[in-house]
Amino acid sequence: MRVGIVAPNYYPAETGNAVTVRRIESELRLLGCEVQVFPVDRLSGERLQEAVKEFQPQLLHAFHAYHGGRVAYALSKLLSIPYLITLTGTDVYQALCDQRGLEMHGALRGAARLVAFHGCVKKRLGEHLHSLEERTVLIRQGVELPNNFTPVASAEGKGKFTFLLPAGLRPVKNVMFPLASLAELHARHPQLHLEIAGPVLDTAYAAEVMEALESYPFARYLGVVPHDCMGALYRRVDVVLNTSLTEGGMANTVLEASAYAKPLLVADIEGNRSIVKDGVNGLVYHGAAEFKAKAEQLLTDAHLRERLGKNGRDLVREQCCPEKEGQAYYSLYQEILAQA
Repeated sequence: MRVGIVAPNYYPAETGNAVTVRRIESELRLLGCEVQVFPVDRLSGERLQEAVKEFQPQLLHAFHAYHGGRVAYALSKLLSIPYLITLTGTDVYQALCDQRGLEMHGALRGAARLVAFHGCVKKRLGEHLHSLEERTVLIRQGVELPNNFTPVASAEGKGKFTFLLPAGLRPVKNVMFPLASLAELHARHPQLHLEIAGPVLDTAYAAEVMEALESYPFARYLGVVPHDCMGALYRRVDVVLNTSLTEGGMANTVLEASAYAKPLLVADIEGNRSIVKDGVNGLVYHGAAEFKAKAEQLLTDAHLRERLGKNGRDLVREQCCPEKEGQAYYSLYQEILAQA
């Protein structure tokens, strides 16, 4: 089976979309698929068409209904092959709600299947385009479970308590949200530090973040941390944050932090609630006051951190197997091709 993956944000490799695509790409190859990824932001329209024609895929798999889906829709008509779209978050929670929505309708309706990571995304899509809900299937995100997840302190980390915010610098990630609240906590708990890691995805927003950080010396931007180095970073920090305004269900960073048994403090949004149960495998906050209170609770209660982290690792071990994720996509491809 030859599968062409139409992927936005495949570079840099540390974006959430890239992590997801590379994981699925790897699992499909293990199942015997011939896979080629076509990064839509690196190839011109003409070069993309030529590359896809040369590969001759039996079907196309697009990620993100706006950035990838519209390309797959056009290629599908050109080559007379079916395609599916994996909904990744901002397509349903943002693009479908603004001026881009009408441009997406054709791509969504033309897809043989749509894939959502969680029922909340499927439901949200159905609120906009009810007829598509029955063609939307759920495939949970997978995550690699590391053998070594025990905490390790860096040479400079003695006596420090570190919150980590792994996120690409763009407005939807709401990166500046924790600064003021953590500054108040830092005044009482000077061991508190904040580290932000991720690629620059919006240069104007990144400039705002850098300017803001100058006023908060306890916080620093680490830049892009290669994905194969993220494990070491998770192991040496104490709490992992997700402050996003929206997530497409099951953010990779939340799953990865759980795989390393790290306690989570996450925004009260549908995507985070699809993984994190408040008080069970993480803490969920609504608003700045609750964020600050729960951040202090995690900072001062080691037993709570340990319990939440253990529960999170247990959850992803049971429910987020990458092999099952790959097999689910492979079976879906077979179903689509059988009906083509």
